[in-house]
Amino acid sequence: MTIPSPAYIEGVTVLSQERLTDDVYRLSVETTTGGAPGQFYMVRAWDREPLLARPISIHSVAEDTVSFLYQVRGTGTELLARLEQGGTVALTGPLGHGFRTEELRGRIAIVTGGIGIAPMFCLARTLPPGDVTVIAGFKSRPYAVAQLLDLGVDVRVATEDGSDGTRGFCTAIFDPHAYDTVVTCGPTPMMARVAQLCAETGAPCQASLEAHMACGVGACLVCSCPTVQGNQRVCADGPVFDAAEVIWHA
Repeated sequence: MTIPSPAYIEGVTVLSQERLTDDVYRLSVETTTGGAPGQFYMVRAWDREPLLARPISIHSVAEDTVSFLYQVRGTGTELLARLEQGGTVALTGPLGHGFRTEELRGRIAIVTGGIGIAPMFCLARTLPPGDVTVIAGFKSRPYAVAQLLDLGVDVRVATEDGSDGTRGFCTAIFDPHAYDTVVTCGPTPMMARVAQLCAETGAPCQASLEAHMACGVGACLVCSCPTVQGNQRVCADGPVFDAAEVIWHA
């Protein structure tokens, strides 16, 4: 797969903004810059403050559209949530190294927690639907699940409050023995547990990490993470890493 070179574009038009839960939104913008599953953009919808753009993974991509699924966590994402159709954003991207889809084979498990589900629709569209199971954990109300079901993938949900699916964490309903390859994205403790379970069974696991970023292109080293190969930049060396190489409890 050819990965497009990153571009910086101002005045990108907002096509739609959907509110999925109290704090989760899906933003679609008009651009032909595309991207691969697991890549991200630096997104900005303000002039001066906050200083930095926000890194947001690609949720879906079409010929002239890129969509982002994001959670409101601070000033930047609060400003993004105020965007309406016809508004504009500035984009830098696509950035980073995404999922190594050529290595995903056999029975594939996609294990996510919370907003970690964001890049998985883009990924699942590239995989054979009969081979994919999405195991998704949420605190309460699930979101972004219907799209995956429409693709024909098997979706299993766990909620911490028991309001949907199985009560508890998604790792409790993930059996690594049942899968040949695994992909994970979500809170670090969840991914660390998935990585541990995969290591015990020998299942290869790709983990998409999240980190605070400043530049998004590997120049500032703000997003460094420890690995067995030394510190790596989540933005430029990742965000997708071999889970067995990440030092989860450094």
